Amino acid sequence: MPEAKNSLRVGPRVETRLNQADLKRLDEAAKVAKKTRADFTRQAILWYLDNQEKLTHDDREAEVAQAIRYATDQHVRATNNGVDRICKMLARQGAAIGTLYELSWMALPDDDNARAAFEAASNTAKQKMRKHVERDEADLAARTKKVVTSE
Repeated sequence: MPEAKNSLRVGPRVETRLNQADLKRLDEAAKVAKKTRADFTRQAILWYLDNQEKLTHDDREAEVAQAIRYATDQHVRATNNGVDRICKMLARQGAAIGTLYELSWMALPDDDNARAAFEAASNTAKQKMRKHVERDEADLAARTKKVVTSE
């Protein structure tokens, strides 16, 4: 090791300039490390050269992570917009069905049998829709779980 220190000192000289504040920071850091200004500076430069590739790689990883976050945000926003549109369409469809129900009810003759038959048909239709909705919800939950848990 002593030869390495001597060979460093006889190598080419590197000079730079610092403003007073940075020079003071350098001197304080060297003092804390119990090194001379030259030894501390040499060690800092060598550390930077040894780690430059890692620092560049870390910067690239940060850029990639930022791009992934942006793309994910865009996908989430697009998905939410699609969900909003579907919900609005379903609400309009529900209102239209309600209107048709009311119009059909109003068009019925003033007959208890006709009204009872209409209510029975309406209840049967509601039960079938409930079964379809429950099956669709279970299917959607299973597919979503598969997507979320797959890697």
